[in-house]
Formats: sequence, C-alpha cells, structure tokens
Amino acid sequence: MPQNTHRMCLSPRRFVRTPAPLLTPLVLAALGLAGVARADQPSPTATDELLKRIERLEASNQALSAEVTTLRAAEGDAWLTEQRAAEIRGIVTDVLADSGTRSSLQASDMTAGWNDGFFMQSTDGRFRLEVGGLVQVRYIYGYIPDGLSGVTIPNSPIADDVETRNGFDAPNTQLDFRGHAFGPEYSYRIRGQFSNDGEAIVGQNPFGNLGSGSGTFRLLDAWLRAEVSDGIALRVGQFKLPFAREQLVDEEYQLGVARSTIVEHLGLGYSQGVELQFVSDDVRVLVAYSNGGTDNVYGILKGAGSEPLNSDWASDRVDWAVTARAEWKLAGRWSQFRSMTSPPGDEFAFLVGVAAHMQSGDPDTGGSPNTSDPNDWYIFTADASLMYGGATLFGSFTYSSMDSASAFVQGSNNFFPPTTADIGSSHAWGAVLQGSYYFDPKWEVFARAEFGEASISNINQITAPTGVPSLERGNIFSVLSMGVNWYIDGEDLKWSADLGFALDSIDGVWSNNANGWRPAAEQSEIVFRTQLQMAF
Repeated sequence: MPQNTHRMCLSPRRFVRTPAPLLTPLVLAALGLAGVARADQPSPTATDELLKRIERLEASNQALSAEVTTLRAAEGDAWLTEQRAAEIRGIVTDVLADSGTRSSLQASDMTAGWNDGFFMQSTDGRFRLEVGGLVQVRYIYGYIPDGLSGVTIPNSPIADDVETRNGFDAPNTQLDFRGHAFGPEYSYRIRGQFSNDGEAIVGQNPFGNLGSGSGTFRLLDAWLRAEVSDGIALRVGQFKLPFAREQLVDEEYQLGVARSTIVEHLGLGYSQGVELQFVSDDVRVLVAYSNGGTDNVYGILKGAGSEPLNSDWASDRVDWAVTARAEWKLAGRWSQFRSMTSPPGDEFAFLVGVAAHMQSGDPDTGGSPNTSDPNDWYIFTADASLMYGGATLFGSFTYSSMDSASAFVQGSNNFFPPTTADIGSSHAWGAVLQGSYYFDPKWEVFARAEFGEASISNINQITAPTGVPSLERGNIFSVLSMGVNWYIDGEDLKWSADLGFALDSIDGVWSNNANGWRPAAEQSEIVFRTQLQMAF
C-alpha cells in the first residue's frame, strides 16, 4: 500500500487533468498517517478507523488509475501536444506584442529622432520641440503681348513694360519650430521666411533694387495655444486670420505651384491678436480679435491701409477688427483638410466653410498731425472642399466692400508719407474653382479657373506727383491654368508645373508679381511656372 502511494507522488504527469475532488482522499490519508505518527498509543478504535480510511483511499486510487488509463488509451498523448502548441503560440504572441509595443513607443520613449519630422522631447513628454523647414525653388516665364502694362503711374514698381521676363527665385524658404511646453495642452509655433531681395525698400517708392535685403528673415507664425477644456482652446500671438481656407493651408500643401491670385488679393493673411477655437467631431468655429487683415485687395492701391504683419502696437492702423470662421465636416477626418490634395486610398471627405471679417481704422501714414479719416472694410467668403481619395474638387467665392476715406497708392510719394484721398465705396469679388485627379499613385493633374472684378468709382481722386494713376479699368480678372504634380516622396518632396492663360487684360489692381502675373494692356498674357519643393 505505501508503495502505491509512493508511485503516485513520483508520477504527477498522469494526473494533470485530475479533478480537485479526487485529491481529497490523498489529503485525508496524509492527515490520518500524520495522526498515527503523532499518537503514542493508538486505541483499537482509532486503528480500525485508520484502516477503513486507508481502504477507502485505495479504492479511490484504483478508480482514478482506471480513468487515466482509459483516457490515455482513447487520446494517447495528444492532449499534451495540444497543450504544448498552445503554450508555444502564447509565447510567440507575447513576443510579437512586445515587439509591436517597442516599435510604437519609438516616438514617445525616445528623446530625439525622426517621426515624420525631427524632434526633441523630455523623458516625461512634458516638453517637445519639432524642427522643420521648407525650400521651394521656382522658375517663372511671363509673356505680355507688345510689352505694354497699361499702368501710367510714374516710377511704379509694377509698370515694367517688358514683353518677356523669366528667371529663378526661392519664394518660400522657411524655418519652422513647433511643439509643446509644460504639457501637450500648451503648444506653440515659431515660423519665419527668408524674403526676396526685391522686398528691400527705402522709403515709400523703390526705384529699383535698392540694396542687400536678400535673406532678410521675416516672422510669420509666433503664437501660443492653450487648451482651456475639451474642444476649446485659446491662441494668442501672430497667426493666419481664420478666413479663407486656401490661405489657411500652408504653402507646401497647395494644389498648384502657388495659391490662386484671387485669394492672394482677397485673403487676409497674418495678423496679431487673440483667437478662440472650438472643435467638435463635425464642427469647427474660430473667432479672432486682431490688428486687422493685410490689405492687398487692390494691390498697391490701399483702400483700408492695414499691414499688421510684424507691426507694433503703436502703428494705429486699425481701431478694431473681428474675424470669424465656421466649418462643417460632413465626411472624413479633420486632418485631411490640412492639404489641398487627396492621395489615392484616402477616405471620402467633405467640408463646407463660411467666414466674415470686419474692421475700422485710419491708415496713420505718418503725417504730423495725422488728419486721415477711418477706412471701413467688410469682407465675406464661402468655400466647399471635396476629397475623393485620388481626386479633389474645391470652390470658393469672396466679396469685399470698402468705404475708404483715406485711400492711398503705395510708393506714390517716394520718401514722403503718401497722399490720402476719399475714394468712397469700392467693391471687389472673386471666385476660384479647381480640381485634380491622380492618374498614377505619384502623378496628379490639376486645373484651376479664377474670376474676379474690382469696381472703384472714385479712383481718380488719388493723384500721383505728375498725373492721375491708371490702375483699374473695370476689366474682369479671368485666368485659366492647368498643371501636373509629381509626388516623389509625398508632399515632402514634390515637383510641380503649371501654365496659365489670361482671358482678359490684367489690370494694375490685380497684378501679382509673386504669382507671375504682371499688369497688361492687352489680353492673352501667358505665365509658365515650375517648382521643386522639399519640406522636412
């Protein structure tokens, strides 16, 4: 009997599947034997009881042995094989899970490296700095029939009267710093751009290239943002006013070589102020109180006169300015609308937006004493964006109205403060329609149509030193362009080219040298542009 018990102890594998109730006799036997060992003189009654327990234990053991024998005869060692396979699968799963965790934590655990951009961060994640940049190298060829600009302002920087111009430039060379401090809820961005030499001016009227201004670093974004609560944030500093969607998208994510000329004139650009943001799953609302919008509606003719970019508080060009934009996301993700293109494979996305801007203030051109009267500016826009995952369609319409009691022509008085004049009410409108299609995962064709009109009834109230300027003749701005994008490595490394054709003459108020469009007295102006871009 004791030998049988000893075998059970040496062969535990036989009882891997033994139910817990079958172990009860073994425990009782052990307790009984222990009781016998401790007893000095067991009584006959105790001895009889112990023998009975041992007999019951032997019977239970024999029954259990028979059950195990039956199971092994039916299944062999298959149950052991299944168990080992399950254990191996579990080990493999754990190893893969651990590997995936290590991979996914590369960006969060590392304190420096690359994760869709260079970054540095503290080990606890409270501080993070992302460093990026943009280089765009462009070639532009422009042709004006007969080389006539139609602009009669003496020494005007836009009236070059040259039939053909071409050359290279680097319009957007930027450095970008962004991240968060003291926690992800406090974010920041500092971004600047190296300006072209042509922007270096002396006084009010550059007669040509006046110096070594090439490479001047111009501040663009400089803001701090705090998340007040879930979906609500407050931003202060210098930022793009929440107005035109095309202008809110950064330069490297545009569809064509450059933004449309319409938005370059009717957009608001950068300003300084405070902005309240509300974002939910399907709605985004932004409201800003600022130093006003950048007045480029009529080009060098300034009907509002505000230039808030990098302006100091004492410039006193705007008394008050309010901008508001509301967006409804009917499909897709918010992140899809950071770009104007939609690569193949993206889900369908649909966004509708409306915005309005109002401001009032005198231009304060530097006269002593300042006797200029206020200029009022009201401008509205609406847009729609559809992303089809391999194709896009975008359209916008903008309407601007000004009441200009102190309008002036930029650069008309050389080194002296410009002469202001009351030109009364003026209006301008513009529309943009553009679309694209990927005919290959890396190749995209696009087309754009732009239409606009400016109506300035009292423009002749502004006089230049030697006569009346001729800037606006009531012509409609109408340009058609088409082009191609080659996404060598997404939008980080991209080559673009487009060809534009003017259906009507380009008035002086619509000229835009940065986009290649110069004022022309006749229609059929042609602009060809090609650009290589690297964003990092």
